[in-house]
Amino acid sequence: MPERILDEKLEKEIKGKVDKGLKEARERVETAKETIELKEREVSEKIKERPLEWVAGAFIAGLLIGKILSK
Repeated sequence: MPERILDEKLEKEIKGKVDKGLKEARERVETAKETIELKEREVSEKIKERPLEWVAGAFIAGLLIGKILSK
């Protein structure tokens, strides 16, 4: 059996802090996912309202990027 380097109290404290950090990280990831989904729906609705403007904007953006990268 391997020798214990940390005592049980310190080990529990470290585990508790790690678990708390993981929980906070998971919550932030979930919040970010919800925000992304909301923004996707908003953009999708705007595109459906005015599809020609969005296509034209994407075309113009492509032209500008192409010009910049071809120099």
